[in-house]
Amino acid sequence: MVGSDELKKISVFAGLSERHLSELGKIGVAKHFNKGDVIFSEKSKGKGLYFVISGRIKIYKTAAAGHIKVLSYLNKGDVFGEMAIFGGTWRSASALAMAKSKILLIKAQNFKDFTSKNTDVLLKIIATLIERLKRAGDEIKSLAYTSVLARTAFVLIDFAHQYGIRKGAKIVINFPLTHVEIASNVGSSREVISRMLAKLGELKYIEYQKKQIAILNLQGLKKIIY
Repeated sequence: MVGSDELKKISVFAGLSERHLSELGKIGVAKHFNKGDVIFSEKSKGKGLYFVISGRIKIYKTAAAGHIKVLSYLNKGDVFGEMAIFGGTWRSASALAMAKSKILLIKAQNFKDFTSKNTDVLLKIIATLIERLKRAGDEIKSLAYTSVLARTAFVLIDFAHQYGIRKGAKIVINFPLTHVEIASNVGSSREVISRMLAKLGELKYIEYQKKQIAILNLQGLKKIIY
């Protein structure tokens, strides 16, 4: 059973009464995952939906050649696997724990029964889906950039918007970005991304130290794209 204090940290449950939070705690199961654990795999059967209590989750698809394409990163309070309640029989992507994580799992039918009496929660889930569709649209636009350098710039700008911390004239991306992680977002290889980052460094648009990237010239990155 998951306590109401932890459930309140999940955005779609904000505002629920103690009675409803107690009901959720009874139908949900807490799952613990270590860094690198696969929570579910693409094309596996979707039996429930997940809520991040703590940790960070990566959602990704695997290409035929074995390369992966990151779709999103999820943090405390986020929901994933929600298509299970909208008729999605098979998982369309994989989910992996990027850090030690605690996840609330609720079976699809149990959640449907709960939201039939709490439609506000279902509306919040739908709003989450709509926001992800918008982000998917941005991803599709990024694929129109024929150069890998432009796609790399697009990804770095996106990370700066989501995880950037202003430090003087720099924007430090507060996210553990390895070359492999960037490649998985851009849709390229680690070797190519290493060259792209070196090029951006030579242009004085970014600096890369100890797996942390700082944006030095945001307008310069935008000019590469547009």
